[in-house]
Amino acid sequence: MVSTSETGTAPGRPYRGSLPGERRDLRREKLLDAAVDIFGTSGYRSASIDRICSTAGLTKRYFYESFDSSEDLLTAVYRRATTTMLGAIVTPSIDNSATSEEVLKAALSNFFQAIADDPRSARIVLLEVLGVSAEVDALYRQTTSLFVDAVLGVAESVGTARGLAGPNRRTLAIGLVGAVLMMTQQWLLAPDSEPLEGIIAGAHTILGAVAFGRLD
Repeated sequence: MVSTSETGTAPGRPYRGSLPGERRDLRREKLLDAAVDIFGTSGYRSASIDRICSTAGLTKRYFYESFDSSEDLLTAVYRRATTTMLGAIVTPSIDNSATSEEVLKAALSNFFQAIADDPRSARIVLLEVLGVSAEVDALYRQTTSLFVDAVLGVAESVGTARGLAGPNRRTLAIGLVGAVLMMTQQWLLAPDSEPLEGIIAGAHTILGAVAFGRLD
C-alpha cells in the first residue's frame, strides 16, 4: 500500500501545485527569514528553536528537516547575507566607461545600501556570529577573506589602483576591509549618529587614499 503524508498526498506528488522539494525549500526559507528577524533584533544567544518555529509558523519537525541545530541555522543565515553583500561589491551597476573613482564609489554605495536595506542581516554578519564557536569563527575568517578578494578584484578591474598592486597588497586590503567593516558595525549600533552618505564618503576616502594615493 502506498503511504501518504500528513496532508493526504502520496509522497512525491504535487500538493496545491507544489512538489515536495519545493515545499521543503519554502519551509527552509521561512525558517531563515524567522531567524533573521529574531537573531537580527533580540540576538542569537537569546533565541530558541521553539521561538524561531513559532515565528515561521512551523513545527520543530520541520526545523530539523532542514537544520541540525540553531548554530546550523545561524551559519545558513550568515552565508545568505554575506553572499548578498559580496554580490553588491563585485557587481557595481555602472557602465564600462566609468572612471576608477566611480567604480570604487559604486561598489561602496552598493555595499552600504545592502546594509541599509537589511540591517537585521547585517547585525548578524557583523555582531551576532562573533564568538559563537570555533566553527563559526572559522567561517567568519573565511568570509572575511572573500571580502578581501572582492576589494582586490575591484582594484584590478579599474587598473589604476597602484596602492593595491604591490607585494603587500593583500595585507593592505585586509586593513581596508577591517576599517570598512568597523565603520559599518558602529553605524549599525548607532544609525542616527551619522547619515549613511557620510559613512560612504568616509569609506571612500580611506579606500581611495590607499588604492589611488589621494584624499578627498
